Amino acid sequence: MKLNPAVLLFILLALGGAAAFLLPEAKPAKPPAAAAPSNPPPAAPAKAGGVPNAASDKLVEDLKKQIVLLEGQIEYLQGQNDVLKDENAQMIQKLGTLGMKNVPKMDLNDDDVPPDFVGMGLEMMKMRKLHALPLVTTEVSQMEVELVILAWLKRQQPKDEAKKLARGLAALGWIPEAIDPLPMRAAMLARQLGGWYDETSETMFTIEPATASAPSITSNEPLGIAFGQLLREYGGILFQPQHGPLKTDARLARDSLITGDAALTRFLHSMQNPTSEAKDDLPPEDPDHPLNQVPMPAFLRELYLFPFSRGFDFAQTLHSAGSFAQLNAAYSRPPLSTAEVIEPEVYLDPEHAAPVAVQLDDVKLKGVAPYLDDQLGKFACVTALRTYNDDEHAALGARGLMADRLLAWTADGGAKRDHAAWQTLFMDKASADAFYTAMLNCLKQRYETKGENEFTAQGRFVSLLRNRDEAGVLLIEAASEDARTALKLLIK
Repeated sequence: MKLNPAVLLFILLALGGAAAFLLPEAKPAKPPAAAAPSNPPPAAPAKAGGVPNAASDKLVEDLKKQIVLLEGQIEYLQGQNDVLKDENAQMIQKLGTLGMKNVPKMDLNDDDVPPDFVGMGLEMMKMRKLHALPLVTTEVSQMEVELVILAWLKRQQPKDEAKKLARGLAALGWIPEAIDPLPMRAAMLARQLGGWYDETSETMFTIEPATASAPSITSNEPLGIAFGQLLREYGGILFQPQHGPLKTDARLARDSLITGDAALTRFLHSMQNPTSEAKDDLPPEDPDHPLNQVPMPAFLRELYLFPFSRGFDFAQTLHSAGSFAQLNAAYSRPPLSTAEVIEPEVYLDPEHAAPVAVQLDDVKLKGVAPYLDDQLGKFACVTALRTYNDDEHAALGARGLMADRLLAWTADGGAKRDHAAWQTLFMDKASADAFYTAMLNCLKQRYETKGENEFTAQGRFVSLLRNRDEAGVLLIEAASEDARTALKLLIK
């Protein structure tokens, strides 16, 4: 083994110093005292330094032996270091594949790509500057992945919060009927991510290819692993149930941050590693697309796709503004609304206006509190308007939205749909006018009316009213005339 010249030079200098220290002491002992002859023979000449030839040669020979010994020790230590590196790589591999089923024996060389996503996860963590152990990964069926996701969703929206939102949206006529949307959302997330990180077992569950409902689902695993790493790192900060339930608008905004961050991480990694590129060539509108296999109302589908469709642009803008440090900071100050996700410049502006809330003195309808008190936000607003308007007029109608509040109460008498009131507040009269026009067009087409802002049709009592100095619009969807009258008085 070739010795590093710098190391050899250091050893030689050290030994030279030691020799310089020892050489002056290497003088021959004086012989016993004797009578000096009258004419002593001349003394034999000595070498420079006063050391006899035999002693000097022996010292040089000892130094050479010491150097050979040190070279051998250095070679041994370097060999031990290589062994430890190999053991460390094997331990990381075992840690990443712990619990995986049917894992083939792998002989990894420097240029080999692991057949699983452990190595890819390590690379993405390094690129994303996350200092953590690799994810423990195991393959399970797609149904098991969906159940793990569903359990997480229920922890985020306990006490039937998701069902109550669906009831309120059905009362507005935006979805056909009240449903439980969480199993559908879990099915969509499994298809979008190809797996899920379970915080309770600290395990990344990926989908067994044999159980996948479409071959393209397993190709999404790189996105799922990036998402799982971020969920493990920032999930406790971003989603904190102890602070109370989040409004729909705020939840979508937070989902967009972590989903967009994962999509950006996967994208940047795929630029250097083609194996992590997205391989799904089907457009989302294709009936054979995996997401279209999940039967979900169109309005809810649009809401749940928003973090994936707009989150990437949001994360990319933050990364451009301050690299990953800016994204890391965003988890401690997440976006407050979908409006900030749609316009990241608003989120980054330190002087942007504080959020506005719709204030109401009393929200009890005939003494009964609403079962739903929510804020839908800008994206939900534009999605509702797009149902019966073109994209341009829908965007114009939602552009000036500053705040909204959706309230829903149980309807008695066997009504199929509950009572609902949606109060919106806009930045000025012109913005409220645009929304009023677009929403009235929705009502006209849905109920086949002639354009009145108050009417009765299909068993519903509907009103679209202006209030709050012409900057507010109130939509009432009631199951009875009495309820509509009471809601007019309640929400002024």
